[in-house]
Amino acid sequence: MTAALSSVDQTFANLPSGPLVLASASATRRGLLARAGFDVICLPAHIDEDSIRRAGAVQAVSPGDIAILLAEMKGQAVSQSHELVPGQLVLAADQILEIEGDMLGKPASRDEAAEQLARLSGREHRLLTAAVMFRNGARIWHHLASNSLYVRSLTDSDIDSYLDVVGEAALWSPGSYQIEGAGLHLFNRIEGCHYTILGLPLVEITGFLRGHGLSLSPSLQVAGP
Repeated sequence: MTAALSSVDQTFANLPSGPLVLASASATRRGLLARAGFDVICLPAHIDEDSIRRAGAVQAVSPGDIAILLAEMKGQAVSQSHELVPGQLVLAADQILEIEGDMLGKPASRDEAAEQLARLSGREHRLLTAAVMFRNGARIWHHLASNSLYVRSLTDSDIDSYLDVVGEAALWSPGSYQIEGAGLHLFNRIEGCHYTILGLPLVEITGFLRGHGLSLSPSLQVAGP
């Protein structure tokens, strides 16, 4: 048995273009990349996501295409508003929750979070996760993943207790759940990739990056058992 690394932020996945730029302030997405060994720079993108979702719904654009569009707009915003090293890769992502043809975004309040959870109670929904990659201001890759999730039947008391536990974190993601923590208790079945449900299609991203020079090399000497 080997000793564990002392930190999840040890860099060992190296790109010839330098640190990977993540067009997001999401601690969850950054953590996924950091645990996979990437050197990550977080540069949040500011776009009006709600207006874009509403416009897409009016025009009958599919939820998956809207997720890709939102991710692309985030990547463009960061690529255009920051001075990046030539060839540096920018990763952007977005998630949309679809239930019975409707799209749910991040709730704006506890009451809205409770409404979302009541809507999901006892039903299946899809979580669509889009990722795009930019280089020198141009999109060079994208991927869309779909996951099916089944929320168990929830009483008003169940919902209130859950929201008491998670607090403000209920406002951080579509559907009001944090599945990596207390949100797990809301479900009775989950079909899909754990990484994509958390916010990034990490297996596909690393596969793409291997074609662009990604290599692994140790950055830390770990003491023996």
